[in-house]
Amino acid sequence: MHTLLLLAALGNQLTFDTRQQGNTYIIEPVATLTQDCQCMVKLTAQSSGTAGQSNSSQSQRVFIKGNEPTKLSRMSLELSPGDRVTIMVTVTDGKDIHLEKQWASPGSV
Repeated sequence: MHTLLLLAALGNQLTFDTRQQGNTYIIEPVATLTQDCQCMVKLTAQSSGTAGQSNSSQSQRVFIKGNEPTKLSRMSLELSPGDRVTIMVTVTDGKDIHLEKQWASPGSV
């Protein structure tokens, strides 16, 4: 039984598709799960730069079909030199599935 849970956990993935066009970054978190899931998705963004600091978050319930990559969001960020952005994505069903992944802009720590 524990082996099956371990294999299922290893098969679930959370990744970021990112593209850069000049100073603009397109960030799309993608979840691929081994089974269908009515999951809670939370996105948190923290930014700082010459214009100040900002924190924002949103959460929503999303149906993710098993074994199909599912885009969870699409963010477009225009970054100036010195800007720092960190995005954290959490996907959970409240029981067996709990994934977290962080994206940081180039130069972020």
